[in-house]
Amino acid sequence: MMSLGLLFKRQLQRETLLITRQLRFIVNAILFFLMILIFFPLTMPADRALLRMIAPGLIWIALLLAMLLSAERLFQQDYEDGVIEQWLVSGYPVSLMVLAKILTHWLFNLLPLIILCPAIALLFAFNVHETVILIMSLMCGSPALLFLCALAAVFSGGLKQRGVFMALILLPLTIPVMIFGSGTVTMAMQGMEVRGYLALLLAMSLVTVGFLPFAIAAMMRISLAD
Repeated sequence: MMSLGLLFKRQLQRETLLITRQLRFIVNAILFFLMILIFFPLTMPADRALLRMIAPGLIWIALLLAMLLSAERLFQQDYEDGVIEQWLVSGYPVSLMVLAKILTHWLFNLLPLIILCPAIALLFAFNVHETVILIMSLMCGSPALLFLCALAAVFSGGLKQRGVFMALILLPLTIPVMIFGSGTVTMAMQGMEVRGYLALLLAMSLVTVGFLPFAIAAMMRISLAD
């Protein structure tokens, strides 16, 4: 049997190859993110102060919706191709393969958003400090969102279309991340200290990264055992 480190590396390589062959799904999520940020302000009065006031919350709402769109097919192809069953009978930790899969998707989703942050800053008239804090908040908080969306995907339709209503139960778990994510940018715009907010975002992400792969693996076993 191969070592866990080698298994994790090979899973990362596999997921990277799959994503690069299906970049349209990542592009769709990024375009959806941009559409929300561009079109929503067009429905509002031409008030720069009001636009800056709602910008942090709007950015994080757009991020959540883009993550949900990206996570919708996260496990669907693996289930249809029988990959999930192979994971379960392989004798290797399923949680480790789930972790590698979600982390790879997180990197491919996050990098375009970081590249787009200067454009977002121009759209909402952020200064350099506010833009840096926005990038740091996305890096600290987005893992928690994607791992929660992945768990919702397993519950709500990734495997055998069961537990649709569980997604509605899981989504409120994203509220703390949304509050502290938007709050971090808001505090930066007000010239206040943001290290506490960033620490809380990072702590929530570390908790989800540490525990949710086991919950997702357990849900896969339950779903395929029925």
